[in-house]
Amino acid sequence: MLCLLRPTILRATPRLVRPFTSTSWLSQSMPETPLPSSKDPSHPHLFYHPNSTYVSLSFLPHPPAVYGSRTVLGYLPLGDATLDDFREEPKFRKVLNDAVKSGLEQGKATTVQFEAETRPVDGWIHITDERAIPPAGRIGETEDLIGSVYVQGGKIVADTYSPLPTYRLVTTNGVMQLPEGLDKHVIEVLEGIDKEERKQAAADLM
Repeated sequence: MLCLLRPTILRATPRLVRPFTSTSWLSQSMPETPLPSSKDPSHPHLFYHPNSTYVSLSFLPHPPAVYGSRTVLGYLPLGDATLDDFREEPKFRKVLNDAVKSGLEQGKATTVQFEAETRPVDGWIHITDERAIPPAGRIGETEDLIGSVYVQGGKIVADTYSPLPTYRLVTTNGVMQLPEGLDKHVIEVLEGIDKEERKQAAADLM
């Protein structure tokens, strides 16, 4: 019987993740019969999608349509795993940054907007991952700072958004949790990408 990933294991290790690299457990073939997906009870949006050798981490409830899907945050080997085993899906990072910027442009980032409106002077503010919210008046750890955006006259200047290269999708505090409003917007973007990938996968089979 296969031992599936225990969700709580993602918060139990003191080590940081390594960048995605080619590993033996990352097969490019998708299973004919996918194993059951599961929701992480400690995260508002995270799902685990296992196949015969590894687990895909995603904010969508169903398995990805293709290997290397842009909707997947990254991968863990099937069975007992720690944060050090996480491998980021390279394509996801661009999707995330583009979605955050479009969310700012469309006014979807409600908590970020509130911070901008209450800021007494113009300047840069950080968009911080909510898995580790710093005390009031403090700046979060660099691994938790998603990006920065300029505020002028209490309004977000969306085209100034700049993602920070030090941001990590997974840390000792868990998997990324976007600020309210941005989280739902990113999921909507991922749903759109998933539809495109499924349509293309179906066309490739014809």
